[in-house]
Amino acid sequence: MDKAEWQAFGEWVESLRKRSGLQVRELAERAGVSAQWLQELRHGGRAIYGTWRLPNPKDEALARLARALNVPVEEMFARAGRDGVPPGADETDASGGPAPRDDAERATARLRELEKRVARHEQELAELRELLQRRERRAGRADAR
Repeated sequence: MDKAEWQAFGEWVESLRKRSGLQVRELAERAGVSAQWLQELRHGGRAIYGTWRLPNPKDEALARLARALNVPVEEMFARAGRDGVPPGADETDASGGPAPRDDAERATARLRELEKRVARHEQELAELRELLQRRERRAGRADAR
């Protein structure tokens, strides 16, 4: 991934953090990572000696972050440009409980995850619509002056 893609990933993580109501340190503690590591991820990297260094998070840390943010590990990995979930990274579900064992349990768990994701996306759309409406109202007032 390039700088822009990492920055977009960091913005996504930041929006999830804010939506969850967690402070940076609280999220870092829940995910078992340092606040500095999380900051670097949220900003899409960091400047070192005048050059931009992209993040290179370990799979385990990304999986813990996904669980702390209550998002599917698969989605976290996909957004971070990872091809798949490595063995062992998804041994717990998004709530931190044991992963489902059979196909029916997996299907039910996946359905719940997708329903939560759809609800989050619907909330994001509602927020964006409200933002656009506010901008349109402001633009209309400015034109009326």
